[in-house]
Amino acid sequence: MPTDSAVWSPPEWSAPEQTREELVRLEWRGLRYTCRVITSDRPAATEPLLLLGGALQDMYAWPRLERRLGAHMPLVFVDLPGIGTADDLPADHGFDALAEAALLVTDRLGFERVNVLGASYGAPIAYRAALSRPERVARLVLAGATHRMNPRLVSDCEQVWRTRAALADGVDGALSDSGRQEVASRAAATLLNTGRQDQVSQALAVARMLHRQFARITPAEARRHAVCHQRLLGTDPLPFDRIDAVRALVFTGEHDDVSTPDENRAVAAAIAGSTFLLVRDADHMVHLEREAEYADLVLRFLTDQPLDGLHYTTAPEHFWRRG
Repeated sequence: MPTDSAVWSPPEWSAPEQTREELVRLEWRGLRYTCRVITSDRPAATEPLLLLGGALQDMYAWPRLERRLGAHMPLVFVDLPGIGTADDLPADHGFDALAEAALLVTDRLGFERVNVLGASYGAPIAYRAALSRPERVARLVLAGATHRMNPRLVSDCEQVWRTRAALADGVDGALSDSGRQEVASRAAATLLNTGRQDQVSQALAVARMLHRQFARITPAEARRHAVCHQRLLGTDPLPFDRIDAVRALVFTGEHDDVSTPDENRAVAAAIAGSTFLLVRDADHMVHLEREAEYADLVLRFLTDQPLDGLHYTTAPEHFWRRG
């Protein structure tokens, strides 16, 4: 069973305060998209945070993190092309294009430097942003990152998204409701370590949440997700080019089998001066399974606090700069 997540509570300094929201419209290569900027009256403890989430996450998908971090720094959530309210992104546009669109957000908002958090599908975008313009990225956080999709995920996702794409195109319009529920269950299972549910905090609740999300996907969303999946398969998600000038934290859940601990560690090893650790009692969906700890970890790193001795993580591993 998970060890201590039920008894831990975050420190008072991470308590939420009143914040304000502004929507900013953008355009990149003729594609329209939008970001949300969250601010408060409290002096910022660090640079603004640009958050780039997973393929299923739009700019309203992080309310728990927003609530815990919004008083400490400006937060920027963005529907990049192909996500949420944005225009569709052509399938031949890769992660470099998305990184360019993400950096345009910081230019438009007038931020000289930002912290960037890339989670899952957002990790390749964040990595490329830091690689292309390191002078603009104060700190980089990668959660659930991998240089390439592992064979288990490729096989599982291909089956799920092939079925989803067929449904979106009306190929199998006669599929029963039970059939659709089965597809939703299989889709949710691709993101979870179902063999370790007894060791993952909130595992059943998160599984139910993901199932509902997949079951409610519209045909248009299904087509978009299929394109995102093809983008992940088309090339190695993260380039092997080394980042040398950006402070970075790479982490995931200790039971993650979507982007495994070893895969995340390899990403950290490609970033000079980075820190790598694992969150206990969690898998790939650590932001839902241990949301308070996730926020606490991110805030500590972004405000340059030590990460040693946190009971909810493994001991940090450091990849020092050469020379």
